[in-house]
Amino acid sequence: MIEPNPSLASLSGAATAALSERAGRVEHWQAAAPGRVNLIGEHTDYNDGWVLPMAIDRYTAVAAAPGRDPGSITVRSLALEEEESLSLNALDTPHPVLWMRYVQGVIHQYAERGLRCPALDVVIASSVPPGGGLSSSAALELAVAHLLEQVMGRQLSSVERIQASVKAEREMAGVPCGVMDQTVVERARRGHALLVDCKDQAARSIPFSPEAVSLLVIHSGVSHALAEGAYAQRRSDCECACELLEVNALRDVNADALDRLGEHSVLYRRVRHVVTENARVTQAATAMEAADWEHLGALMTESHRSLRDDYEVSCPELDALVDFALAERGVYGARLTGGGFGGCVIALVDEASFEAVADGISHHYAEYIGFSPVCYRVAAEAGASDIELGR
Repeated sequence: MIEPNPSLASLSGAATAALSERAGRVEHWQAAAPGRVNLIGEHTDYNDGWVLPMAIDRYTAVAAAPGRDPGSITVRSLALEEEESLSLNALDTPHPVLWMRYVQGVIHQYAERGLRCPALDVVIASSVPPGGGLSSSAALELAVAHLLEQVMGRQLSSVERIQASVKAEREMAGVPCGVMDQTVVERARRGHALLVDCKDQAARSIPFSPEAVSLLVIHSGVSHALAEGAYAQRRSDCECACELLEVNALRDVNADALDRLGEHSVLYRRVRHVVTENARVTQAATAMEAADWEHLGALMTESHRSLRDDYEVSCPELDALVDFALAERGVYGARLTGGGFGGCVIALVDEASFEAVADGISHHYAEYIGFSPVCYRVAAEAGASDIELGR
């Protein structure tokens, strides 16, 4: 079934209403940031490679009012139905609740830049599924970053905002992420994907608002946990390969250099994925600009096979969803999206077949695993820097 997509206005309204119920009708601030889907270019960002993500029409909205408890932040998540507090005098100590570390990390990074957060009551409303590979973490980080700037009346540049969010995730949440998620969540343009060179964060918008095709995202029901070691191990593999090949980053490796890793079979496959994935990203951008959906879909499917076989970040549920998608008439290509180990699959689908494809995949997956997956229709939306909810 295709899950209804709540509007940004409804999410913002829910956060504000919950805040008013808690704090009364006092001065308040609002901000929001989108989730993202990566069309192609997985595990290339921390190797200084290329990626092709887009921001999507699923959002995290935050609202805040002056806090009633001096020296602390109280944060309520409507989606998780949880409420936590954070001492502003203990920003160096990771919060025991993981999702709060993303909030804490951004607050800490802003304090390091001289923007010290006052006591606040905060409410979060989100339609970005956690653990789904749609970057719920970056959406939360950038929403909090924009919120803090409103509260304190001082703006950072987009570059500084991205850097603060990346450091928050790496240092407080313990996820050794690249720069892709925060970059597209902050900088995307509506109706465009964003081709990002992760070496210098140079980005070029690629038009993507077609009438002939749509993007279907299917959640496997398996929540990934990137902080639990597998993601970090892939980064370690890449670092070991760089040492053996005497390069600063795997973007500097070409196919000819792979033979030098012949006796290191695991590292050979990891590097082969990165080298071939970088090539697929640039080809995919060209295909998108030419509206060559057959070629774009084929590149997406090749990407999944490489992630499954060479980088080994897929799982049986993701592989099954890709297989079910490719068996449907009207599907150009499909792949896992996000870090892997669970989360979502994205499929490029002929618009006329969209509903039938979603129904067919849901039916086969339910027979395979015992429950129907959640399906999302997603479109390319603007990043957080272009969202103005007002005050």
